[in-house]
Amino acid sequence: MSLHIEMTPEAEAELKRTVQRNRLSSISIAVLCCFLGGLTLYLTVKLFEEQEPAALTNYTPPLEDLPPTKQPVTKQLQSRPASASSSVAPSVVVAAAAGPVAMAEVDVPTDSMDFGTGMELGVGFGTGGLGDGIGSGGTGLGTEQAGGSTLEGVFYDLKQTTSGAPTGVGNQGALDIVRDFVRADWNKSVLSKYFQAPTKLYTSCFYMPLCQAEEAPHAYKVEDKVQATRWCAIYRGKVKAPKSGRFRFVGLGDDAIAVRFNNKLVLDYGWHSLLNGTWGNPGARAGLQKQLEDAKEEPLKLFSYPGNGAWNNDLGGLGAGLTFSVKEGQTYPIEVLITEIPGGVFGFVLLIEDLDNPSALKDSNGTPILQLFRTNFAEPSSEELYKNMKFPNGSTGRTNVPYDKDSLIWQSV
Repeated sequence: MSLHIEMTPEAEAELKRTVQRNRLSSISIAVLCCFLGGLTLYLTVKLFEEQEPAALTNYTPPLEDLPPTKQPVTKQLQSRPASASSSVAPSVVVAAAAGPVAMAEVDVPTDSMDFGTGMELGVGFGTGGLGDGIGSGGTGLGTEQAGGSTLEGVFYDLKQTTSGAPTGVGNQGALDIVRDFVRADWNKSVLSKYFQAPTKLYTSCFYMPLCQAEEAPHAYKVEDKVQATRWCAIYRGKVKAPKSGRFRFVGLGDDAIAVRFNNKLVLDYGWHSLLNGTWGNPGARAGLQKQLEDAKEEPLKLFSYPGNGAWNNDLGGLGAGLTFSVKEGQTYPIEVLITEIPGGVFGFVLLIEDLDNPSALKDSNGTPILQLFRTNFAEPSSEELYKNMKFPNGSTGRTNVPYDKDSLIWQSV
């Protein structure tokens, strides 16, 4: 996304005057350099003429018979054909200075050094204030490439200790461990005794269409050590609010997803309630409803979209979490937890709703199409993600949740 700036007539006229002054200055400097060069040549020649004859001979040769090595100045002034590399260099410098600028066309030469430097202002506006290298990658479970405005993910296997010994934890036991972690304000020490994948992944959004649970151990490169049950992954980072206002996360996890924003649990939805450790979707729905009631917010709202039958039928669609407020430019900590308990199919989606600016986009049923929560320019596609999966779900059980392609960017810092 880039911002094109249209110059005012006054600014355009001032720019032309500046270029003209710079050109006159350049010509004056060139003339002065030629004069000084000529003066230097003249004084050098006079110096050679006034030198004393060599002490070992009585013969003083005429000036024109002197060896070429005795006339360094004349040698420096000889014209030489320009090489290919030297002729290209100036154009490269000009292109580097003017290339990134998006502005109205102006018939102004670009040979002014001041003009090229001044265009740095245009680069700042062109990036929309998001900075260089914000990137557009890091979807699904993430990639091994850090940076580019992403959140760091760590994978835990609750079935084995750090040394690889079995813990004997069953499905309810694994859910209890995750519950204890959530209730302990997401303290890392709760999970410190469980196996952690050496590989860390970095993601810019949370959009994983329904697939087989083996996809997670495969992504974290531990499929040879970890079975696809009773595991969790936690993503952490800090994000900068793109605007001031009221927001709420809308999403689901299969099995479950939880979001902690600014040190507060604002979403917990899926097959299980991670806050209460209750098994089955009725428990998850009741748990989120209780959170909303305690916060004196409106009843639980669900968003269902065509083409997502598995999630619509079993979970009622995506659940809307608690409202939170932010101020533009301020930084907030965020943590996202995804988990799979019994194995089988697995996936998650995390959208965000701007409560002060309701979405005008609707699906065929009139359901608002919300923004994707993202930290860079990522635009995940279910079709592309399925193509790149090693363990995709069957074609009849796939999902494709729509989202606003013009979603805000919560830049990771």
